[in-house]
Amino acid sequence: MTAFSVEEQSRRKRMQIQQAQQLAASGEWQAALELNNDFLKENQNDVAALNRLGKALSELGRYGEAHVSYSKSLELDPANQIARRNLQRLEPLKDQEGGDAQAAERRRTQARQSMFIEEIGKTRVVELVELADNTTLGKMTSGDQVELRVEGRKIVLYSEDGLRIGRLDARLAQRLLLLIEGGNRYSAAVTAVEAGMLRVIVRETYQHPSLAGRLSFPVGNKPAAPRAYTRATASLYGPEDQDFLSDDDDADDNDNDDNDEEEFNEADDTTPDDTEEEQTV
Repeated sequence: MTAFSVEEQSRRKRMQIQQAQQLAASGEWQAALELNNDFLKENQNDVAALNRLGKALSELGRYGEAHVSYSKSLELDPANQIARRNLQRLEPLKDQEGGDAQAAERRRTQARQSMFIEEIGKTRVVELVELADNTTLGKMTSGDQVELRVEGRKIVLYSEDGLRIGRLDARLAQRLLLLIEGGNRYSAAVTAVEAGMLRVIVRETYQHPSLAGRLSFPVGNKPAAPRAYTRATASLYGPEDQDFLSDDDDADDNDNDDNDEEEFNEADDTTPDDTEEEQTV
């Protein structure tokens, strides 16, 4: 094989990976499935491609096939944590087949990459409490956009197709409720999910002029500069085939979150007692 043909083959492979990234980011899962199947015809034991195939199959509701793809990936690379995590997530779903009609109904919006850039005082990564069952959690994937709803004195999160997935802890909800009542707005997206755990990033998307200078999320001793919670898009489906989440080590970022919250001062945070039921944030 000539040096030119090797270079050409390498370039073609890079282009296929980039195209797979773009299809995944836009939620074109059927096209992503076909592309990854074509890629695997020439690269049968490519672990990253098997992970990408598993992701596409999972999004299409073909959970059993996704489980098989991730299983082969893990067999080829026992240290592959992406495959291992997704196998755990798919375990309660592997005997369920959603089919194309259901997949079309549950197609979710993938949050923009900028959603996952942490900004001091404007974002917070948290694990939800009062989670849905593992079957429901298994239908969520990192990168899914989710909806925050005010329900009484709680902030509850729902998937785009109306599944209740959990709520914010009471202390954080108490703070955000005060700010929401003052006119702020927030959005959220899934950063990681596995059996018994779902983590989201919550972002302030609008600050009311009357709250200018007031942080949504007190920073405590957190770093003083923004940082990317996820890798660049190119690596989400690149050689390491990262999902729409950061490494497991990032879970440690939340261990001290409770220490970062400032104490509430009733004199400063006066607000009406009642919140509109079922208000969308």
